[in-house]
Amino acid sequence: MSLKHGPVIIRMRTPDRAAGAHLPSLTSIWRSAEFQEREIFDLYGIKFDGHPDLRRILMWDEFEDFPMRKDYREPDDYEYEPTPHDEVLEKAKQHYPARPAVDGAEALRADVNGDQ
Repeated sequence: MSLKHGPVIIRMRTPDRAAGAHLPSLTSIWRSAEFQEREIFDLYGIKFDGHPDLRRILMWDEFEDFPMRKDYREPDDYEYEPTPHDEVLEKAKQHYPARPAVDGAEALRADVNGDQ
């Protein structure tokens, strides 16, 4: 740090790699570490003691696991997990008529001169 070149890399080891891993937060020294600590918590499940806002940043709040851990197993039903967009899509379908499977538009073609 005294030479002021290159990134600062801090490595901390935990005695236990289980779900209960705790490390001291660096946000009291570097406020910019807040985002990285939230990301580590969200993806690996490591809790930072003294962090001002330790909550998920990439995964949704109801997600119960930590996807970057070696013991993580993907669920079989990703397609069926509820999202806010499903509710919006259902509401939108109520306001618009269903589009027919074949409406004749696929037969229309324009040639190079713009004539049909």
